[in-house]
Amino acid sequence: MVLRSVCVAASLLALAFSSVQAQIPTAVPVDTTGLADGPFATMAMRYERTIFNVDILELEVGFDDGTAQTFSSLIQGRRYDDALAQRVVDAALVAPDVMVRTQFLRDVSLDQFLGGMRDNLRNARESGYLTEDEESLIARETTEGYSVLEDRGIRKDEVMWYRIRGDTLHVAFVALDGEVLVEDWPVGPERRMAVLGGYLAEGSDFREKLIRSLFQPE
Repeated sequence: MVLRSVCVAASLLALAFSSVQAQIPTAVPVDTTGLADGPFATMAMRYERTIFNVDILELEVGFDDGTAQTFSSLIQGRRYDDALAQRVVDAALVAPDVMVRTQFLRDVSLDQFLGGMRDNLRNARESGYLTEDEESLIARETTEGYSVLEDRGIRKDEVMWYRIRGDTLHVAFVALDGEVLVEDWPVGPERRMAVLGGYLAEGSDFREKLIRSLFQPE
């Protein structure tokens, strides 16, 4: 895929997750149709560098109603364990409708961002979700596509969106002023696995916290 850099006003369908701060643009540049609301519909966590206790980002993964019902049937009345966690992951990986929202809580350089993305891709490949060729291709295309951010980096409170419908992925990076700086629509089963597999693979810094968040739905 070759990500296209664009500068357009993000004035599309608005959806605000509860953790979005008032000063953050609330317009959502991806279609939210088909996503559920309520218990078991969203995984959420805050990621921090434990050694420095510095918050890096907030991550929310929203699912369709059918997947939320599957999560409910798996989790209700049960306690977290590794086997159950894997069943939750298996259900998440085949969800037909998914939206991932990442809000950065501090300035991040492009090198730091790409380094984290490469870690996710490696975890997905080591868990069998991607081949080596798919990992290399997506890493190369991502580096090329996000080159528009090389000088400015990623700034505090900016948001990255991933919208998955089947095997189609809509990617949008939104600046503080609401402009969509990076946008693309790659297609292929490896694209959903690069995102979901990267977050939910064994060894991922996100896996356990995301899954555990389903055990305490609001």
